[in-house]
Amino acid sequence: MRKRWRGAWLLLLALETFGFREGDPEEPTGLMCYQMGPSGGMNCTWPSRTGPEANTTYTLHYQSLKFKRNQTRSSQAPAGQSWVVIGRSSLTHNENYAVWVEAGDGTQITPRLTLTPHEIVKPDPPVLSLVDVTPVVTVTWTNPQWPQHFSPDLACHLRYRVSGTPNWTRVHEEDVEPNSYEFSSLEPFTAYEVQARCIPRDRKGFWSDWSPSQTFRTPEAALLGLVDVWRVASPPESGETSLLLLWKPLNSEAARGVIRSYSLAFRSGSNSSESLESACCNVSLPSRTTHVWISANNHVGRTQPANLSLERQDLPAPAGVRAAAVHGQDLLVTWEPSKDPLEGEPMEYLVEWAEECSSSKVASLDWVRRPAGTHRALLTGDFRPRVPYQVRVYGLYPGGFGASAPVRAYIQEGVPSAGPQGLQDHSISKEASIISWEAIPLAQRNGHITHYTLYLATPTESPQTYQPIAATETSYNLSGLEPGTSYQLWMTGSTSAGEGNASSIHLFHTPDSRWEVVLASLLAVGFLLFLACVLGAILHVQLLDLCQKVLPSWCWEKVPDATHSRIMLHEDPHSYRGPLVRAKAAEEPPITELHIAEPAEHVNHGYSTLLQLESPLPARPHGAGADDGPGSKPRTEELGPSSPTLEEAWGEQAPVISGYEKHFMPTLEEVLGLA
Repeated sequence: MRKRWRGAWLLLLALETFGFREGDPEEPTGLMCYQMGPSGGMNCTWPSRTGPEANTTYTLHYQSLKFKRNQTRSSQAPAGQSWVVIGRSSLTHNENYAVWVEAGDGTQITPRLTLTPHEIVKPDPPVLSLVDVTPVVTVTWTNPQWPQHFSPDLACHLRYRVSGTPNWTRVHEEDVEPNSYEFSSLEPFTAYEVQARCIPRDRKGFWSDWSPSQTFRTPEAALLGLVDVWRVASPPESGETSLLLLWKPLNSEAARGVIRSYSLAFRSGSNSSESLESACCNVSLPSRTTHVWISANNHVGRTQPANLSLERQDLPAPAGVRAAAVHGQDLLVTWEPSKDPLEGEPMEYLVEWAEECSSSKVASLDWVRRPAGTHRALLTGDFRPRVPYQVRVYGLYPGGFGASAPVRAYIQEGVPSAGPQGLQDHSISKEASIISWEAIPLAQRNGHITHYTLYLATPTESPQTYQPIAATETSYNLSGLEPGTSYQLWMTGSTSAGEGNASSIHLFHTPDSRWEVVLASLLAVGFLLFLACVLGAILHVQLLDLCQKVLPSWCWEKVPDATHSRIMLHEDPHSYRGPLVRAKAAEEPPITELHIAEPAEHVNHGYSTLLQLESPLPARPHGAGADDGPGSKPRTEELGPSSPTLEEAWGEQAPVISGYEKHFMPTLEEVLGLA
């Protein structure tokens, strides 16, 4: 029975709250009236018509039922307005009224509503204030003005929420002391806002509007959790011998105050630990660092130190890493644990990702941790479409870590914005060529390249298509070409989103067949010349001997150089002015005259008498003999008793005899027939 009465009481409270009173409580009339404060007028509202009748003029009628029975008054609202306020002077305290609304055509649009003005009062909202914020928060409020002849007191409700969040938390009425409340379970160092409203304690009336929000921030508390720390190795091209330590700032739930600094300790090899204080959220350390500890500090305390071991970086790593887009917003990364029986499964996993084309890896780097036994991670963040991301999974051990091979992932793919670069051709025959190219730059791929398409055309024919060409290929063998023909060539790349833009057109010409004959002839001649040179180098001695036997002697004999002859010339300086003429100032050496007589036994053999040959001989050295003084006369040898001299035979036109001619004269053995 008590439960039934409680349910009926709650239903009555709801009806009073929404403005339903005596008359017809079971049907919602849509007419609602309340008194604005203890001394204010009565505000009544009703639903308005729509469509063509939206500008209808409404009239509110209220009839006295107690003191001035059957007295009816009216208040007309402006056209299109669905509410009206009746002044307090037009109402009688403790009077009962019947209220209804009629349209301009006299039609009653609401049922009759029976009410008493002092039982439909809506109080003004209370005024809140803060008493104390440390270490707990106490809120007080002042009730609105309330006459004693009304209900004896007001009951108030309180609600609060974290600033910026949509949901409110209600404070139970039995927990609220008169005009104050002490918060004891709020989060440290968090901004809150609180509001209050009141209603007559006997519930005869309406709730006031919620008061303006009173904001406050709770005091700081000791930090919770650990700092999430990671590292980035310096790029090889930078030349720096250090590693960059990164960490994430603690969230507000863990920080529970203002983070003043971060305390770091690190050790390099067997050296002692070093300490330093740093702001958020990176610091450079020596490249030989093997262990790092880091804690966060606020005004109350510090976190437990987080440990990062860098002693070994070649431990077993996760395998089979895959990354796939989820709903075009997130990345789902899966992996398989390492199968190393010695190390076992890591203590935890770390999934790292960064933009692959970013100029600064640190700026786009992010990571999440997953506990041991977990082999997947959903990455959420500010991922951009058509941007390649490099994903790695690390297995973290007490003594170091192991890194998986990187994989490339896209949150959303698009068509390539460029084609393959640097197209080149290489003819292998008059009907075939090898086409080579460079891959599309990574920043212009906009997705995973699935295949390439090659287009080949002539000036008079439509293009031919060669596809699909595997994305890993960088060359293609074109066959069936026409000799001596010009071709146009271009290529495109395709992703899962479709075919992309074409590359620049490459022109090439297949070789003509006549050039093969010319080339073969040139190669044959060159080979023969090369063979002749090789044979000549090997058989040069035999070739020289053959030339001496076949060719005349003047073709292969060495001709003496007359300008370097040592035979003294007998010449007339007035008749010859050649390079052999001696200076007049030079002293003539002594001349020896030789007379060579013809052998007697050969006189009658028909040989002509040899002319007397005078040949100047060089002077003998000083002291060579008694007859060789400076004043000695030239000696003469007789060629024969009857042989005239050369001057006598030729007269004044005697030629200059230098001895050079002797080379062409027969030798004595040849004259005597002995040779």
